[in-house]
Amino acid sequence: MGFWDQKTEGILRSFAIIGLVLTVLLLGFDKQTTQIFHIDKKASFRSLHAFVVIMYVDSLAAAYNILQICNCWISAQPKGTSKLGSGSHICLFWASFLLDQAVAYLVFAANTAGMEAALLAVTGAHDFQWMKLCNRFERFCYQVGGAFLCGYGAFFAMCAICVISSFNLFRHYLPNLFFRLKSNE
Repeated sequence: MGFWDQKTEGILRSFAIIGLVLTVLLLGFDKQTTQIFHIDKKASFRSLHAFVVIMYVDSLAAAYNILQICNCWISAQPKGTSKLGSGSHICLFWASFLLDQAVAYLVFAANTAGMEAALLAVTGAHDFQWMKLCNRFERFCYQVGGAFLCGYGAFFAMCAICVISSFNLFRHYLPNLFFRLKSNE
């Protein structure tokens, strides 16, 4: 992998980490108390189990991306005559490719499940006699919406990372057919 590939991947992983951490912070510190029928009700991320799942998934995804940034930094350091793309390291490219895919899909699934739960809070469900909650907890709902924007932004950055990791993996198989990588060497 060239220097620019590692630099681009590092920048994208940094954006993903920022988005994931912002999602966790916005959900984690989001609390609002209001009075409903003379009873104080408190809304927090623990109010919906989907938000708790988002907190765990996004925290683990941020930690994974931090480890991968360390890997990018270590592999960018100048080495002697060893070549990272040798056959013994193909399993590392496969592991990175599969883990990047899994983490991106988990972040997408968790944020989408949370979005579905939040949509019920916005619209309510008249058939089940569930009232709209966002007209009572307005600030809470706006902050949750911001958390979802950050979460989906991190997901799109991780999609771009998946493209880079798939390119880094599959360029080792038939390089003369794909992009003529070995023609200049």
